[in-house]
Amino acid sequence: MRPALTPSINLEGFDRLQFIYDQDDDVAYIHIDGPRAAVTERIDDGWYLRLDEGAIVGMELHGLKRIFLSTPFYAAVFDPAIRELEAFTESAFDGGLQADASIDKLPRTTHLLIFLIGQAVTKFETLRRAAAEDAGRALLAAS
Repeated sequence: MRPALTPSINLEGFDRLQFIYDQDDDVAYIHIDGPRAAVTERIDDGWYLRLDEGAIVGMELHGLKRIFLSTPFYAAVFDPAIRELEAFTESAFDGGLQADASIDKLPRTTHLLIFLIGQAVTKFETLRRAAAEDAGRALLAAS
């Protein structure tokens, strides 16, 4: 079940970012200020937001290489962050990697996260609007 309100994020209130890419499962886990207990909301194919009382505390991207990096637009958007993460961790992205740092140490990855959250919230709003319209049509049809 979807939350009633649009998820929120305090962009001035976070200062750490953790990015984990699990190459075996092809999943990226992104945590704001470290991992914590949260509800995972499926937004769209491959898109998941991590919410704590409606606040966005992270996201998961399932099928990162299969879905996102195989799309020219997203491949171009991800490229600067991937290069930054590889340099920071001294690891190749394809081998899986884990980075945990302050946002000033990972500025490109932070910009990517903000962009992705914007995309996810837009997708969330579109789905919520469609569900409300469907519910309205169902009520009209039932009356």
